Amino acid sequence: MKSSSSRRLRGVVIFIVFLALAISIFEVQNKNTGKTGMDFKPSANEYRDLRFINKAKVSFSSDDIAAAQNGISRIMDKYAIQRIRKQNEGSFGAYLFTIEQDKLYPAIAELEEFGSVGPQIEQIDTALVNLDFEIENARLLAYENELVELNKIRQPTTQQNDRKEALHILIQNTRNNLEKLRNMNNVLLYITLRPQQSSIGWLGMLTSFAKSFATWLLILVIGSILVYYGTRLLMYFFTLLGIRGPDALDGGGYNYDGYGSYSNYSRYASRYGHGKRKIKRIYKDKDSSSNDKKNEEKENK
Repeated sequence: MKSSSSRRLRGVVIFIVFLALAISIFEVQNKNTGKTGMDFKPSANEYRDLRFINKAKVSFSSDDIAAAQNGISRIMDKYAIQRIRKQNEGSFGAYLFTIEQDKLYPAIAELEEFGSVGPQIEQIDTALVNLDFEIENARLLAYENELVELNKIRQPTTQQNDRKEALHILIQNTRNNLEKLRNMNNVLLYITLRPQQSSIGWLGMLTSFAKSFATWLLILVIGSILVYYGTRLLMYFFTLLGIRGPDALDGGGYNYDGYGSYSNYSRYASRYGHGKRKIKRIYKDKDSSSNDKKNEEKENK
């Protein structure tokens, strides 16, 4: 009985240790895996699709997220010409706004006061660099005058209608180019905010793993003890209420030794020949003795 109990206890201890190891490994891996808590794809697509001659993208990280978000808000209030996006989600953020070209580097320098500035990317739209504002403005006036003349025709031909549709597209594109040329001294700035990940070595990882393992081992041991004694207390409570367990026989309550009551034993004992048996004795000389007595009585008569 003692050996079986010790084997059972050893099995429980091994299970608790391996469970604590598995949870600790999973927890340490989760801490070291920088999972993004925000989808930057919508803001990145918006930055890509907006047509500006000058663009700049800055990756920014900080230990104090609240201070970083407040700092970026102050920069936008101070330098932004046009606000396009301001998105805060937990410890992450995406900010898109226009800023004067000569104010770009002072704004980035202010970012460094409350965080770490990562890679910086500056882009120039070469398709708009070669455009001249005066030429584009004159072209717009020519398109608009031609459209006015075509609109005066009461019954235009198919070719004239096609030209009118083409003029509408040309006028819209030219206006967009002029708007971008007016902002040629501005920069479309895109800032992404992430929590700063501390780079820890092997010693830090081992320390973190040891702390996590000790914590989970203590929790599992205490939990196992509570479950064990809670189950014993519950079974004792059921016994006091007179509720029979699955092995209870003849009013015996819970049987912890795995055996039945005495009636079970007597049934097994009678099966194997240990019970009381009736013995019938047969005397072979009973008939011969009775015959001898009868013969003696006849001779005496």
